[in-house]
Amino acid sequence: MNKKLSAGVVLLIVLCAVPVAANTLVLKHGVGGYSGTTDAYIDSQSSDTNYGTPWYMHVYMYNDAPRRSGLIRFDLTGRIPPMSIIHSATLSLWCYQVVDMDSNDYLYVAPFRVGQYRPWVETEATWNRFRGTSYWSSPGCEGWQWGDRSQTYDGTPVLFTKDSQVNRYYHWDVTASVQAWYQGTANNGWLLRATSHDGVAGEGVSFNTREGGIDYRPYLTIQYTVIPEPGSLTALMAGVATLFCRRRKKSV
Repeated sequence: MNKKLSAGVVLLIVLCAVPVAANTLVLKHGVGGYSGTTDAYIDSQSSDTNYGTPWYMHVYMYNDAPRRSGLIRFDLTGRIPPMSIIHSATLSLWCYQVVDMDSNDYLYVAPFRVGQYRPWVETEATWNRFRGTSYWSSPGCEGWQWGDRSQTYDGTPVLFTKDSQVNRYYHWDVTASVQAWYQGTANNGWLLRATSHDGVAGEGVSFNTREGGIDYRPYLTIQYTVIPEPGSLTALMAGVATLFCRRRKKSV
């Protein structure tokens, strides 16, 4: 009886010992051979001008309407193995200044997933167009009703005031978007947009882009685990079954 119980315990231990890899993937332009970041900002006051090459991007809201917004995308092709579970994803941006902030001013900023049919081009995107002669449904990638972007933002908006610390990274939870892209939705990155402000005049914040110094570039951190392939589990189960049978024969 004890020997049979021991065989069952062995079975349980072996099954629990199936390796599930825990991984942290950090994607930052120019680090570890990664070169898949594209970014730009778009400006309602220069609606046909592309800002895909500056080292900075501006996010600004004036009288409750976005005036400048950012675009950012990380190419995930081949970065996460098949049979993976994505547990979390975090977007990190270096803030180097807040703009037009007085004592009672505030600004919330958050990433919105760009629509799967809006493949914007870094060196072509403007307030009016996402590439070439292809226009956003509403200028500024604001037509969420028609597929420009998601209606709701990822994670929780970050609050900026005149007292917000600059020359540091700020972070947003973007797990939902990365999970959707991994499952097959077209990855067109995020629109970094002001969600609200104090409603008087305008406030803004500025971030570094991939063109800036390597220590200040945007980065994306993804936590995931790889589930063993069925073939590996089958082989393991066969080995355990053989061991179990041998233990039973010895006990007879």
